[in-house]
Amino acid sequence: MSILVQYEFRPLPGSNFINLIESVKVVAALWRKYGAEPSLWNVSVGEVGNLSFTVPFATYAEYGTCMDALTADPDFRLWQTQNSDAGNGQWIRSNLYRHMSI
Repeated sequence: MSILVQYEFRPLPGSNFINLIESVKVVAALWRKYGAEPSLWNVSVGEVGNLSFTVPFATYAEYGTCMDALTADPDFRLWQTQNSDAGNGQWIRSNLYRHMSI
């Protein structure tokens, strides 16, 4: 089984895109601290201009272990506050995908 977590967001008009990307780099480092390998995607067809931050996991247990540690990390909670206060991006949706063999 494979799990994929996706957080989709978009830059706000007039916001500082460089600061937004720097914020993504900070949170990616926090995910990596707990064994995850996040990546950032730029939507090129459909909702053009959106960004998608994705994190794959082998199992739900691996995902849960990472999330428990990440959400308890005071640096992550500080990042959440600072990211929200910066006003550079707008959350669109989050998804948790489970791979299905066909």
